[in-house]
Amino acid sequence: MRWRTIAAIVALSVCAAIPLWAQQEPGEPQPPPEPPLEVPLEPVMPPPPPAELQPPVELPRQQIRQQGQQAGSNVRRVLESIAERFKLQVVVDPLLQARVTPPAEANSAQAALDAVVKQIPGSAWRKVYLRADMELPASETLVNWVRTLVNLEAQGLMIADASGNRITSFVRNVTVSPDFEQQLGQMVPAFKTRPVYVVFYQQPMLAQTGQRTGQGRGRAEDFLALEQQRMQMFLQMSPEERQRAIRMGIQMFMNMDPSVRMQMMQEGMRMFMNMSPEERRMLMEQGMQMFQQMFQGPPPGPPPAPGR
Repeated sequence: MRWRTIAAIVALSVCAAIPLWAQQEPGEPQPPPEPPLEVPLEPVMPPPPPAELQPPVELPRQQIRQQGQQAGSNVRRVLESIAERFKLQVVVDPLLQARVTPPAEANSAQAALDAVVKQIPGSAWRKVYLRADMELPASETLVNWVRTLVNLEAQGLMIADASGNRITSFVRNVTVSPDFEQQLGQMVPAFKTRPVYVVFYQQPMLAQTGQRTGQGRGRAEDFLALEQQRMQMFLQMSPEERQRAIRMGIQMFMNMDPSVRMQMMQEGMRMFMNMSPEERRMLMEQGMQMFQQMFQGPPPGPPPAPGR
């Protein structure tokens, strides 16, 4: 288990033991009650002026940009209108999620698509020609094919299957004639002369980021999913491997930056205080059991009272 999971367990265990250490021994004198504090009354502020007299509030740039994005149109609706306007067959990356300004002044399909992808960082569009005997694949499949070829670094590649006398070839940046589309039907094998316009995220990492955004996920959710995988790995370990992993995790936790370690402990304490009484009791019992299993004994008792 990585140090993050270990740190959370140790911090919560310490939090669980704090109420036990804070208990008073029988017969110990109760401390005198503290005198009530006199809190001065705050002066009553006059009511705010009417809304028309208040100065305008300047919004941060990020909030203004977010409002501008919300004011745009869904990119899929915009691409559908472009396809209908210019009689195109458009395939959109399923991970593409954004709001854009419709290119109302564009006088060609290329200009309209250029205006859309310029508003989405990392996106691009390509014309794709399919074989004449091939049906249009699913959007995700076609986008993955196009993304793979676009990101392929090889300038030219040919793979031969000697057993079947077949080859698979790829050549980048081949110069074609202006009547290229009319010649596609005469090639061997033949290709369809009507292209498919594919709009997609060009880099796989940007596509994964778009997927997390479309699912409403952030780094916290990704962190939780990763920790769940590590917990499954931890449960598959032998008892000796678990003890060794816990010792290594605690050592890494103690060797980290003190400010980061304190921040993690504070987050653990905050989470503990937000639990229900039943959840706190359960966590305290589990912390006691874990301490006994790790150190072969109960946790240390409370420190002696002064003067004893």
